Amino acid sequence: MNEAYILLNVDYKKQNNIIEQAKKLPTIKSVKTTYGIYDIIIILESNNMQEIKQTIDVDLHNIDGINNLTSLISIN
Repeated sequence: MNEAYILLNVDYKKQNNIIEQAKKLPTIKSVKTTYGIYDIIIILESNNMQEIKQTIDVDLHNIDGINNLTSLISIN
């Protein structure tokens, strides 16, 4: 199983909307609000690395209010 950890800096006013939209995506395992350098952490999980890539490169980039996205991909 492949996992990816996505660290987001977001527009605070749009944070709840970003969380709700992210939770609807099929490869999303978990979405959590964080305190510190990043505002949200998203954990993706899939056997298909292309699905993870699609979620990061297209689906998350289409959500309004994300100012910065850092991805950490773990491959088994």
